Amino acid sequence: MINKLTASSFLFLFSVLSTFPGNAAAEAIRHEVSYPTGQGPFPVVITLHTSGGYERTRKWIENFKSKVWNDAGYAVYAPDFFERHGLTPRGRMKTFSRYRKDIEKELLDIVRIAKNDPKVDPRNVFAVGFSNGGFWASFLAGSGRINAGASHYGVWKANFGREIINPYPMKYFSSASSPVLALHGANDGTQKIHHVEEAWTWARGNGGKLITHIYPDADHAWDSKGKYFNAWDSKVKEDAFNRTLAFFKNHTR
Repeated sequence: MINKLTASSFLFLFSVLSTFPGNAAAEAIRHEVSYPTGQGPFPVVITLHTSGGYERTRKWIENFKSKVWNDAGYAVYAPDFFERHGLTPRGRMKTFSRYRKDIEKELLDIVRIAKNDPKVDPRNVFAVGFSNGGFWASFLAGSGRINAGASHYGVWKANFGREIINPYPMKYFSSASSPVLALHGANDGTQKIHHVEEAWTWARGNGGKLITHIYPDADHAWDSKGKYFNAWDSKVKEDAFNRTLAFFKNHTR
């Protein structure tokens, strides 16, 4: 049996554990787990990486990092939803098409595992996603499997081309959905704001409960100091984290 470690430690579960029948993590994609100091149970946030992949996101995206959430009192489950499918930044669009249904199941399994964790309060499960991960935070909240979700510069136009052809993540939303906080930059050159606002209207038309905020001067990945994407804005980074934290607290049971 794998024991969970101390508050500052990480637990890695790998998909290769599926070779061991009966293991609780048999079908789980690789994920990292960390906890605040104390015994818990803690509310939990599922952090969902960008199209840069798990390792780059963990290195460069400040508000993705487990420590910021642990310091705020949340346990963190951080799945790598690219690894099992051999996805890379170049093949990122397959996330939303070829592997979409597989990733849906894999992330729902992460929710189940988190809720069964004795150090987690199963009544209070949240998700925050960054770019690609924002799509999946919308899925988890849109399907009503978590208390609330937050999409930071999230993917709302999940296809190439001028028009929105792929109906997801908008199709995930209904009157039964959990609330979503969608934060976006007016100058986002990756997920352009006119497409994003069109998608928000679509999601609301399906019954989705969206709270939205646009940062007037922000580009994509405002909390990144990365080699491949650096649109760092410390004020937006802080505001986005605080807005998300307040949103989750507002939906805590």
